[in-house]
Amino acid sequence: MTQAPSSYSTQDPDIFSRGSLNFTYELLKKSDAELALTIRNIIHGDPLPKGSEDLDTKDSDHFRVILDGMQVRSVLEGLTLQNQQNQGSQHIGQAIMAQALIEDWIKLAHQMISELPEDQRAAILS
Repeated sequence: MTQAPSSYSTQDPDIFSRGSLNFTYELLKKSDAELALTIRNIIHGDPLPKGSEDLDTKDSDHFRVILDGMQVRSVLEGLTLQNQQNQGSQHIGQAIMAQALIEDWIKLAHQMISELPEDQRAAILS
């Protein structure tokens, strides 16, 4: 599920922190246990190598997320549904984190679409 490239940026759409993946798992586990376990399995893999300026703690770990398009779509649908169901009942900080998490997964989906051949991209966007 993960691979260690020679270099990466934590801003790359397919790079997620341990915390983001844990929060995704927590939000999805009731609605889609199989997908949630797939997300959790990413965390159990080897994290990407850290730079010399990074703290050497589990909290600073990052992972490259490699999922297929349908899995990313299911993550987005599950997170969006969970966010809508919890609207008003969750702590404001948790709501902000959930929205930021959705935006991160949308960035990954956009990257995946941009990497498709032109004919497939046109079919998806039409």
